[in-house]
Amino acid sequence: MAESIHLRSRVEDITAHWSPQHLLTIDDSHSFKIAKIKGSFIWHSHPHADEVFYCVSGGPMKIELSTEAKSPEEADKLGVNDVVELQVGDLFRVPKGVQHRPVADSETGILVVEKIGTVNTGDREGDKRTVYVDEGEKKKR
Repeated sequence: MAESIHLRSRVEDITAHWSPQHLLTIDDSHSFKIAKIKGSFIWHSHPHADEVFYCVSGGPMKIELSTEAKSPEEADKLGVNDVVELQVGDLFRVPKGVQHRPVADSETGILVVEKIGTVNTGDREGDKRTVYVDEGEKKKR
């Protein structure tokens, strides 16, 4: 029987910040992941794929962009040159290759859509915040 996924309920079950969990895969190409975030993440980009953020709960959250930077280290030096604020229900696409970092002053639940195999730290894979997510199909609740 087909079932829906209630995003807010699933986000509420998460206990750790910045630890994405796989929800489902579409067309064997893209993964839908949920996470709770609070504070600032690291500068990073995804050189081969766009990334979509949807604010599920809490918020507001920001996606800070350093569009002139070609690396995370350069983003650290150049800093923010654009900011997108997301309230609950808002959606934003970060184009591939753009240095960005999510920021949330208060606990925020998010949905992230990205190509299968994409790690949360992008071109900073191996950072202490890198989380490798099992993107095999999970049972829906």
